[in-house]
Amino acid sequence: MAQTEAQTDTSAKAEERKTHPACVILQVEGMHCAGCVRRLENALLAECGVRASHVDLVTGQAIVETEGGKPSTEELIRAIENAGYQAKKIDVAAGADQASDSQYRQAKEWLIRFLVALCLTVPLLALTYLFPYLSLVAGLVQLSLAIPVQWFSGWPFLRGAWTQLRRGAVNMDSLIALGTLTAFFAGCVEWAQQMGLIASQWLISHGGSCGSSFFADAAMIITFVSVGKFLEVRSRAKAASAILRLLELAPIHARVVEGDKVRLLPVQAVKVGEVILVPPGEKVPLDGRVMTGQSALDQSWLTGEAVPVEVGPGDLILAGTLNCGAGALRAEVLRTSEETALAGVIALVRKAQQSKPQIGKLADRLVGYFVPLVLAIAVLSFLIWFVLTGDGAGAVSSLVAVLVVACPCALGLATPTAVMVGTGLAAHRGILVKGGEVLEIAGKLSAVVFDKTGTITRGKPQVVVLEPAPGVSEELLLATAAAAERLVKHPLAGAIVELAEERGLTVPPGEDVEVLPGRGVRARMDRDIILVGNERLLHEAWIDLDPQRETVRQMRRAGQTPLWVALNGRRLGVIALADPPAPYSSEAVAALQKLGLEVHLVSGDNQLSVQVVANQVGIEKVAAEVLPEKKHEIVRQLQSRGHKVAMVGDGINDAPALAAAELGIAMASGADVAIESADVVLMRQDLRLVPQTILLSRKTMTTIRQNLFWALAYNVLLIPMAAGVLFPAFGVILPPGAAAAAMAASSVSVVGNSLLLRHRCRKMKIAE
Repeated sequence: MAQTEAQTDTSAKAEERKTHPACVILQVEGMHCAGCVRRLENALLAECGVRASHVDLVTGQAIVETEGGKPSTEELIRAIENAGYQAKKIDVAAGADQASDSQYRQAKEWLIRFLVALCLTVPLLALTYLFPYLSLVAGLVQLSLAIPVQWFSGWPFLRGAWTQLRRGAVNMDSLIALGTLTAFFAGCVEWAQQMGLIASQWLISHGGSCGSSFFADAAMIITFVSVGKFLEVRSRAKAASAILRLLELAPIHARVVEGDKVRLLPVQAVKVGEVILVPPGEKVPLDGRVMTGQSALDQSWLTGEAVPVEVGPGDLILAGTLNCGAGALRAEVLRTSEETALAGVIALVRKAQQSKPQIGKLADRLVGYFVPLVLAIAVLSFLIWFVLTGDGAGAVSSLVAVLVVACPCALGLATPTAVMVGTGLAAHRGILVKGGEVLEIAGKLSAVVFDKTGTITRGKPQVVVLEPAPGVSEELLLATAAAAERLVKHPLAGAIVELAEERGLTVPPGEDVEVLPGRGVRARMDRDIILVGNERLLHEAWIDLDPQRETVRQMRRAGQTPLWVALNGRRLGVIALADPPAPYSSEAVAALQKLGLEVHLVSGDNQLSVQVVANQVGIEKVAAEVLPEKKHEIVRQLQSRGHKVAMVGDGINDAPALAAAELGIAMASGADVAIESADVVLMRQDLRLVPQTILLSRKTMTTIRQNLFWALAYNVLLIPMAAGVLFPAFGVILPPGAAAAAMAASSVSVVGNSLLLRHRCRKMKIAE
């Protein structure tokens, strides 16, 4: 019956997916800059049925949301190819391997092209600058060396530029191709002129030398750009490692039990309700509930805790956790491979890495105007040089230098690499950030509002004091109360029974258990009558409470809930329960206050209980006995005073406040609606992750600003230098080879600065 219901539910979900947005992930090759990203996103959005598209320059992936199953994957790939790029679909189950292979294959290709260019450019430079007066044969050797550098090592740029030109567009490839081809053909013209093959004197020969420095310029540009692309692609692969590590957690096969046989099937083929076998040493392939077996699971990817958790019949097990115990587990599958908790985490991380903060969107808009502006500056510099000096070689050199030095790679990489590293570090620590813009918001916060129950506190009552009457042992007091409460479904009852079991007490369940609303519990065990409850219950039984009344008053002042216990009309004592602060709550509050944030505690609980907890964790600003709409109002009041507010909660009643705050932070153990309303989800109940989120966001935004500053400053300084603005006054000009080296260095430095975020955060103890 359960299996039938599960299958019905799965069918309903399948029908629902037909009408709801579907996500297609494609691996794209041939992208080089933010202009490529914009062009691809627009091409995909132009397809009928595409709701949203995001193209990631760092990972080389296009994430497309489609509706109603249209357009098909093949149609999306065709749209990408029509835009001038290559694409293939990623199998989500093997996505880590595919994405990683693509990154490293590209790095290997660029390394080969660089090595070829280097081996040919070195002798070319020697012929050009060390032996400029060799015979005319030297010019032919130069040409022979320059051709493979230009047409093999530089082929990706030439192909990309031609593809864009056919579509009336320009990008980074266009600048590199135009610059190197100009230098290469200028060298050919000069060489032909020296050979006497043509009579044109529009280029000025270099003192009768046999050969051309333009060949060397073109070769140096391609050599420097190739090594820059190699380092950039390799660094981008490292920046994208967070999502790859998550994907690697997911097994691609499951052992499905069918009668007496066990079949190895792809996880996508396993249905809800089927039984899977998880032997020792293997990862759990799908979320399920243990039917038989005892073992221990390493759940560190989910909780961040290295200590294995014991599991047995009835326990929930999650995909990606490792069976590190000695027992095999049989479990009923509860969710398909697309719906596991791990799949949800991966989806959140993907979503975070897709979105951009506002500062990144500004950079994208700048890039859209950048390439046409550079082309105009390059042509203008050529004309001014040629008209004012008559030096054709100098004019061509200036044009080439401007084209090469101005490639917008660094601008395009400045934001996505930092967001990629930042969200990856957050995911590693158990902080799931739902968008890149969240990092920007978190860095501007000035106030944090905490819910109490389940957030600041454990959310689960615990026995904190056993106060037996004279002549009564703690064991008797606890065992008697547990016997009465064993069959009662109440959090306070559960806490008493749990402590009795932890102490190894034998607690047979009571008989004729009667729950008395507003008073407590009455139960019979053999011939004994047990009472557990408040003063009213024991008053009705004429039991003297005076000797312990002051103790009970002190318990209440401490925010504890006292329960009286009596056996056969005799008072056995008092058990005090409380919901204590969660581990590290006070440390988290202190860290936030040290960061200069104003910390508030709000709760629907009574004033005394809330104030006690606030005192324990060091919060001064308290609001108690508030309804959900009041929590929302408190957030709005803080915002009206100019605060940027974060709300931290876990319950359904926190959802309005989470949605109203600039930054909503929910506990993963909380209600689904709270998690959906939040911008950040904490995968474990460790509130130290809240200040760590803020610190990480500040560091990430600092890195983005540094990247954008240097990318823009680099262009502002070097483009005029390449154009020759400084030449009249200082005799300084940037030659094409140096321009290529500077361009390559700028892209690598931006990615490298983003990767340094790991080191900066490790020093701040944000990332382990």
